[in-house]
Amino acid sequence: MSKKRQLRFTMMSIALTMAAIVLFLLATLVDSFSTYGIPMMAAGLVLLVTSWAIYFFGERSAKPAKEEPKETVMTVIGCKNCDMREERAFVQGDYIFKDMGPCKKCSGSSYIKAIYAVPIKKE
Repeated sequence: MSKKRQLRFTMMSIALTMAAIVLFLLATLVDSFSTYGIPMMAAGLVLLVTSWAIYFFGERSAKPAKEEPKETVMTVIGCKNCDMREERAFVQGDYIFKDMGPCKKCSGSSYIKAIYAVPIKKE
């Protein structure tokens, strides 16, 4: 969300809060409004809740969108017995020297040899 829109939400929230304070003060301090005290207090409360909602929900939408990844993480799987080498995308839980079970080529023991990142080129 742009800075202008965020500023607009903040200013609306401040204006509603100030209006609620004015209503609270009028309802409690001015005798001529004493008959309307409860409705004025209720209106002030509604203004405060609206102000809070605008401020916090406006801020939530103001957070930047999730950034695109700048790199792709790759995992290299190798065999202890033969020269088999396989690359695949990194999976959560991968770590170097993790046992990956039997080798697809010679049925020896395969493991994670390396983990590296490849930068994504912007076009």
